[in-house]
Amino acid sequence: MKKNIFIALDFSNFEKAMDVAEHVKNDAAGLKITNELFAICGKEGLEKLAGFGLEIFLDLKVHDVPNTVKKTVASIASLKTAKYLTVHTSGGIDMLKAAKEAEGHLELLGVTVLTSQSASREQVAHLANQGIKSGLSGVVASAQEYSLVRSLSKDLKIFCPGIRGFEDKKDDQKRVMSYADFYKISKNDDKAFTVIGRPIYESGYPSQNIKKIIQSAK
Repeated sequence: MKKNIFIALDFSNFEKAMDVAEHVKNDAAGLKITNELFAICGKEGLEKLAGFGLEIFLDLKVHDVPNTVKKTVASIASLKTAKYLTVHTSGGIDMLKAAKEAEGHLELLGVTVLTSQSASREQVAHLANQGIKSGLSGVVASAQEYSLVRSLSKDLKIFCPGIRGFEDKKDDQKRVMSYADFYKISKNDDKAFTVIGRPIYESGYPSQNIKKIIQSAK
């Protein structure tokens, strides 16, 4: 069974981030770091997290005027640690192309509509196409729109947050899907990934929780 889970380290406690990473390193594909954690750990923290041998997904959701975005992406690329960096597709083609010019070794992922918001299929398709036309490596979209986005491109990497089990709290998520259901529709797709945070580390042991989630798809 392929490793397709990126762990969302959505907190500002670096020691906790390191602890969670230690417990999931054998089952996860990568670690997702947001503004909250990056503001605390910086370059040195990213290097320590990369030491677990997992891919680093820097989820900064960059969105600004094209020139500022270009400079920001270039600065992140210079760190040499992250593999993925998110930019908002709603920033438009000019902004996305500016980001693309500065990506270096990075793979840029275009955020469509946050899973905490309601969205129409037309809206998600439009934003995903913005990313495709700009040459981005992938997009971030709800698992509910996975099939729609895949129909737009065979080569695009698709990252799907908002994964929740039947017994899990939805928290601030609106467009959700269970890992088992997502795996059913994406199991033959080596460019499809999930992003899971709270269900893994909010209660119990992260190492046991991630294994339970993976087992749910078998």
